[in-house]
Amino acid sequence: MAPPIPFQDRPGAFLTRFNQTFENEDLIVEALRLAGCFGSAGNKELALIGDTILRLFLQVEGRARGMNRGSIDAMVQRQARNDNLTDRGFELGIDRYIQNNPSQGTISRGVMATTVEAIIGAVYLDKNGELAAVGQIIAAFGLGWPE
Repeated sequence: MAPPIPFQDRPGAFLTRFNQTFENEDLIVEALRLAGCFGSAGNKELALIGDTILRLFLQVEGRARGMNRGSIDAMVQRQARNDNLTDRGFELGIDRYIQNNPSQGTISRGVMATTVEAIIGAVYLDKNGELAAVGQIIAAFGLGWPE
């Protein structure tokens, strides 16, 4: 098991691990910080955006690949469901980067799904709505269309 990452280093370590850069690093800090952690409002607002953007990305990409509506809908339902986001997040070790209050204990499945969505939302906002930039993190998370 890898040693814990110091709290203040987690956002930077996340960016390094996933080869990301941010113009506004406050966005990735917000995406990785849970509600109640040192008075933080948490990442749920970014998660709302990320959920929408993940679905939009999959729909646009499906259309570009010439997929029919049923295939696109099935892919969106499979990739964007919370159980899948949670599984991918834990498989990728994203829980190591989440800034939570130590008294909150381990990262729950719901928190992981919300955090994955929040990260996607943060990338979208930081990259001024560029879906191609969002596609890079979606691919890194294994949430895109298969090649």
